[in-house]
Amino acid sequence: MRVTAIDFETANGSPASVCSVGVSVLEDGCVEEKFYSLIRPEENVDYFDWRNIQVHGIHPEDVREAPTFSEIYHDLTDLLDNSIVCAHNARFDMTCLKKTCLNTGKPIPVLRYFDTLELSRHAFPALAHHRLDDMCDYLQVELNHHNALSDSYGCAMIAAQVMNLTGIFDIEEMLEACHTHIREL
Repeated sequence: MRVTAIDFETANGSPASVCSVGVSVLEDGCVEEKFYSLIRPEENVDYFDWRNIQVHGIHPEDVREAPTFSEIYHDLTDLLDNSIVCAHNARFDMTCLKKTCLNTGKPIPVLRYFDTLELSRHAFPALAHHRLDDMCDYLQVELNHHNALSDSYGCAMIAAQVMNLTGIFDIEEMLEACHTHIREL
């Protein structure tokens, strides 16, 4: 089964203010497909908080000509179809997806997902920290942290590395063996 990793960056504290998305599709242990887009947030959430800019480096002028979420929605949902979706600290990214769909009037995708943060904690309990950048450092995965595409790739690589570590290549069996929940959006 495909594993599709997703990461959003937001313009401000509103989860509906997505300003970029990155997706990495993992099949047979390799990232087979990638998608990245800057996103112009909807007018009701389009202000950029300086704290968010400091995290991801995306400014209002960077998204002025970018597509809206509605314009990339079908490309995005096509990648999520027939996959188990994952994200690092998945509650944040799933909330962004849900709130942005509600804000734009798009249907919330029906999907199953897991959190690679939870997976990391179970698979590598001896590590002091399980943040995405710490996990990528530990697993020697190159990461440009807070670039949504790079973060999605790092997330996908965590899942791939744990499959290799456990020798369990069926994602659902591996998640069960690692006591990691599969949730539904």
